Amino acid sequence: MKKLNFFLIIAFGLLFECLNAQTIDLEGVFNGKYRMEDLQNLSWRPETNQYSYTKNDTIFCIDAPSEKIKERISLHQINNKINGKPLKKIPYFSWINKDLLYLPATNEIISLSFAGVLSGNPLPENVIDQSLKYKLFVVEEEGHIFVKSEKNQYANMLLCPDTGQNIVFGKSVHRSEWGIDEGQYISPKGNYIAFYRMDESMVDDYPLVDVTGSLAVEKPIKYPMAGKKSHQVKVGIFDVQASISSGKTVFHYIQTDIADGEFLTNVTFSPDEKHLFITHLNRAQNTALLIRYDVKTGQKDKILIEEKDSRYIEPRTRPHFLTQFPFFVWQSDRDGWNHLYLYTYEGKLVTQLTKGSWQVTELYGMDSKEENLYFASTNPSPIGNYIYSISLKSKKIKPIAINEGTHNPIFSDDKSFCIDYFSNLETPRTISLINLKDGKTKTLLNAENPYKLSNLGESKIFTIKNNNGDDLYCRITYPPQFDPKKKYPVFMYVYGGPHSQMVTNTFLSGGVFLQYMAQKGFIVFSLDNRGTDNRGAAFEKCIHRQLGKLEMEDQMKGVEYLKSLPFVDSKNISLDGWSYGGFMIMSLITNYPDQFNTATCGGPVIDWRWYEIMYGERYMDTPAENPDGYEAASILPKVKNIKANLLVFQGAQDNTVLWQHSLKLINQAIKDGIVMDYFVYPNHEHNVRSKDRVHLWKMIENYHIKNLK
Repeated sequence: MKKLNFFLIIAFGLLFECLNAQTIDLEGVFNGKYRMEDLQNLSWRPETNQYSYTKNDTIFCIDAPSEKIKERISLHQINNKINGKPLKKIPYFSWINKDLLYLPATNEIISLSFAGVLSGNPLPENVIDQSLKYKLFVVEEEGHIFVKSEKNQYANMLLCPDTGQNIVFGKSVHRSEWGIDEGQYISPKGNYIAFYRMDESMVDDYPLVDVTGSLAVEKPIKYPMAGKKSHQVKVGIFDVQASISSGKTVFHYIQTDIADGEFLTNVTFSPDEKHLFITHLNRAQNTALLIRYDVKTGQKDKILIEEKDSRYIEPRTRPHFLTQFPFFVWQSDRDGWNHLYLYTYEGKLVTQLTKGSWQVTELYGMDSKEENLYFASTNPSPIGNYIYSISLKSKKIKPIAINEGTHNPIFSDDKSFCIDYFSNLETPRTISLINLKDGKTKTLLNAENPYKLSNLGESKIFTIKNNNGDDLYCRITYPPQFDPKKKYPVFMYVYGGPHSQMVTNTFLSGGVFLQYMAQKGFIVFSLDNRGTDNRGAAFEKCIHRQLGKLEMEDQMKGVEYLKSLPFVDSKNISLDGWSYGGFMIMSLITNYPDQFNTATCGGPVIDWRWYEIMYGERYMDTPAENPDGYEAASILPKVKNIKANLLVFQGAQDNTVLWQHSLKLINQAIKDGIVMDYFVYPNHEHNVRSKDRVHLWKMIENYHIKNLK
């Protein structure tokens, strides 16, 4: 009888869940309705093996080896010492060292001891880069870039007086390609700041219009289009100590030579601050040089490494230096896959550390003795991310976290422990503590599915073959209560461009909106074509000089597969994509006009001749060098072929894919008598972000449902 009651309870519970299953609330996605469980502010306390997190207005510091609480820091203690208005809850914080916490919300450094909070220290405002460890800051005030240091009581020191019209200092250059996210690089001991200087005076102005006021105002940007003049970049060295001592700005420029390559990337100081390393890339982007410069003189010291490729090279990672031994680790795809190589300081190759038909995706650094290196890779599956260590001496690789799915670790300083964030299709989030010495694992959190009351469809990942024999990874999501005897329309989400991966073994792979469209009755499908990430150079670089061609070929293999399924309504296959995905959507409906019923896309590239140098020329060379490739990829000559219902979105402030792309598309559609729909977001740039995205999603949903045959 007890057993019967137990099964009745389970049955009623399942029935209750089914009756209360909800369609995803798109607005709720942005207001926190589906916030996933987490350990707030989880991080390692520097110089210790303690991890910390926030719970119930208290920061807990836990000793990883003993699993005992070492310290509690309360909101009350923090509020007693901070300047200004008391905090209502403990905000995001970061550790500077084991005794110092930085609170961005109040811009203060809080000093701690085992007795609790001791004091607060307000910091300069308008910080755009900082070295909290050395109380050294780069700030922007009234359009000028200054340096402030605790040693000069945070007085302004001009980073560089070499100013002028169209000159940019201390900010990201080269349109933030090749991993360039910052404009300054503070040396390991805080004695120097390397900074970018970019001269854009030779680059054409491009008009953007701000319509937020009563009168529209033109706000031109500098946009270096393919085949035209590019900006010019230098790297300077600001001498912190000499500037503080003299009260004057002391700086000099690194003596780079444009013949070595005009794109200056991956700026890195040596641990002893004697040298600065810059990876030069030529305009053709097929040769990269790692060059060592003398910090004091700015003179070129030596070319350490030369990388060449007949297609293109993307130097997106810096050399990683050992501190106890004169070596550094370099990343390269020279053997067809991104792997790790060990070099001497003089540029002599010691050995290739990793090897195989898989990619190294991230380098995490060395243990305290610099015997073992920790890294992430796509081994054994390119749709996941897995953690390993490798011995520098024996080159033996040891698995750290290889459960099928995606692992994202954070390591303690000495690499004795790591905290692993893990997810896959079925697992929303698991946080584990891993002892790297004995391999023991402790689960810190198993997050519940925040969409458990939503009626989600089942997702599957699988492969199909393309015409080249390559495996193409696909993800299909079925509508809830899927019935294989019925016919369903297809919503095909496409991106397809370099450094993208739509099909990953992660929770809600592809994003919540795709699950929402499945709830609306669509078979939702995505495929990663040739040119996308984590598949090796042959797979990724074959698109060179012919953007769209092989990508479309692979996407059409996906369409062929879909049409082979008895439950797919082949008359109702529709497309959606943005940016490169917009280019793909326009390419597909103009080259295969009879295959698709409806298409929506945003910010589409219509002609690569109007795209910027750094990205466009990497994959297409210049228009003069590759006229046939540019012409074949252009959408305009094929607009007359469009048969699908088409809605194009555009951000009026788009500084990536310029507005003229979609405007020229409309103009061509008028000439060719093609009727299409068009919608502009006046205040958005290259995508529609924040809560306005709900508006975009609803427009996409309504358009695809309205046009079902």
